[in-house]
Amino acid sequence: MNRLRTLALVGLMILGSATIALSETFEIPESVTMSPKQFEGYTPKKGDVTFNHASHMDIACQQCHHTVPDTYTIESCMTEGCHDNIKERTEISSVYRTFHTTKDSEKSCVGCHRELKRQGPSDAPLACNSCHVQ
Repeated sequence: MNRLRTLALVGLMILGSATIALSETFEIPESVTMSPKQFEGYTPKKGDVTFNHASHMDIACQQCHHTVPDTYTIESCMTEGCHDNIKERTEISSVYRTFHTTKDSEKSCVGCHRELKRQGPSDAPLACNSCHVQ
């Protein structure tokens, strides 16, 4: 019994240390600007989008940053190898689909905002120029 208690204590200490280490190195930016201008040879029709993390704090990071459980890192949605397909609108790797599909209310901005509106009054924007500021 004493050995089991010691192992449990050591396990808790390791878990606590890892949690402290992760919390000290992880900083959430207040906002990020997402721009398709980063893709060579592409001229966007709409302006950049500034995503405000502060107004989304009630959503778990991994809901949008869905690779966290696999990689333990948080990358931009438009990082190479993730959602970096600027030409196709329907592919899973599509920049457009990632933010605009109405079929995924958990990972798509427009899908989530529409679901919030469906549930009742919400200030989640849906008009294009609400997010795409010229």
